Amino acid sequence: MYKIIFDSVNSTFDQIIKSDQYYNILNRKNFIVQSFVQKKGTGRGTKKWSSPKGNIYITINQKCHSNEILKNSFLLCHLIHKFFLIKYSLKLQYKWPNDLYFDNKKVIGVVSKSKIISDKAYIQVGMGINVNNSPLKLSLSLSQILSKKFSIYNISNDLIDYLDYKLKLDYSNEDIVKYLNKYLMKKFKLKHPKIQNKEIKILKVENNLSLLIDIENKRKNIFFGELV
Repeated sequence: MYKIIFDSVNSTFDQIIKSDQYYNILNRKNFIVQSFVQKKGTGRGTKKWSSPKGNIYITINQKCHSNEILKNSFLLCHLIHKFFLIKYSLKLQYKWPNDLYFDNKKVIGVVSKSKIISDKAYIQVGMGINVNNSPLKLSLSLSQILSKKFSIYNISNDLIDYLDYKLKLDYSNEDIVKYLNKYLMKKFKLKHPKIQNKEIKILKVENNLSLLIDIENKRKNIFFGELV
């Protein structure tokens, strides 16, 4: 997998766009931009992602079919979770749609953007991994969980090698959902305009990648694009 590494950027998402222009590598199936610091890291929507030195900030560009954009976002979350389970025996909690937690505190955030040029679809999946720092009150780092300091180079290289191999394989929605449901957090607040301040019970992720909930004894599917 082609990789470009920077000491510091505004955000790896922004740098992906510049890489399209300056390196003419958009047509590569997969490539990665990594930075050791982000000055203007972004989360989902308008959220900011605090990005000090000591953690991993990566955006991966994938060339895919337009009907695979949503699936690939969930797939990356699945593969990142599995990497840390295999490599470090770390059982993270999966918070739908795209975050990984430990002890109800965020460790890894995953966010995706997409674009379609002519008949070609591209998805950029960004990940922020708290390795040696936990910059927010309700966050944890790997070093806090496992009581040791980590080499950013070693973890990021191992993770990228793992993703490079795994992304060449085929996955169905059913494969992804079956895995994620094993680790699904059942208690968290959903920022959805129609269910705020209502008591809900989280049931499972469905094969269409929506979240099935019980709200006031009625079942309802929440879709990725409905969140605020």
